[in-house]
Amino acid sequence: MQVQSASTLKTFARDLRDEDLIECLELNPARIGDELVGRAPAVEIWKRLIRSRSFNSTVIEAARPAQGHRIVGFGSAVFVSPAFAEAELSNPRPGLNSRIIASIDSGRSVVLSEAQLRSGNSRGGLEMVIMYGSWRRDVLDADGVSEVIVALSGSFMEDHLGYRFNSLILETAGSEEAATVGTMPIWRAVRKFDEPGQPTRTLWVVTRKDALNVVGSVANPLFHFAEPVLCLRDADQHLLLAALNGLTDEELSSRLSISLTAVKKRWLSIFERTIDARPDLFPAVAVRNDGQKRGRQKRHHVLAYTRKHPEELRPIELSS
Repeated sequence: MQVQSASTLKTFARDLRDEDLIECLELNPARIGDELVGRAPAVEIWKRLIRSRSFNSTVIEAARPAQGHRIVGFGSAVFVSPAFAEAELSNPRPGLNSRIIASIDSGRSVVLSEAQLRSGNSRGGLEMVIMYGSWRRDVLDADGVSEVIVALSGSFMEDHLGYRFNSLILETAGSEEAATVGTMPIWRAVRKFDEPGQPTRTLWVVTRKDALNVVGSVANPLFHFAEPVLCLRDADQHLLLAALNGLTDEELSSRLSISLTAVKKRWLSIFERTIDARPDLFPAVAVRNDGQKRGRQKRHHVLAYTRKHPEELRPIELSS
């Protein structure tokens, strides 16, 4: 089979859609996590995960199909309870994803609720399991694989910078994934599992202490947490996250399913909070909302600030 090179691949990252799920999971079936509950229930649980605020995912798509496939990579990760993370590391066993899926199926989910996510990100810290980091190995050459891995890594950083991380945990399935992770000095192998008839699995971890001890690691910034100062409401965070993609107010209205008037009111709320917490961000802009031009200037300053301070866009507990 002819493989596709990076010179013709030209990938981009986008959000996971429901209709993509089966194709994404099939990039590495050993990571679906269906060993304990069965295939159909596992897929339904993945559909539920997509709607959890504790779950993030990225689809890497090729501008031109690679051997008929546009989806060439998939990454996903989920925040889990500290007790689950500790148990997995103290008693390593193959099938990490399967135990996450089974916990949801049983009604005793180890995935953080939104309240738990807010609490952990406000104090104490968070543990995350990377459930997928897979690519279409059968149709990509080495350069193409490298491009997909870079895209997955970049998207992961964009989605997760600003969280209060304690640790990242990952179980690779197959020698190729293990070899890729093994080239990154920040990851520490906990245990390798060789079972007859099964792909080789390896459990990996990186803790905050591990990360900060590896000078120059690209993952190092994940473990540098700064306290947010704007203390934005969810609605304001959602608006800013969408606006960072360059959407106009009209496009924000459509994306967030709110009126144009509501969009403008949210901008005013954001400006007021920013002026109170960081008046230095508006050095040459009047404090009052006195015109469209000055409104655009203030928006530019706020967006520039939040790009550099992603902690302002992560879930936190707000004082009443």
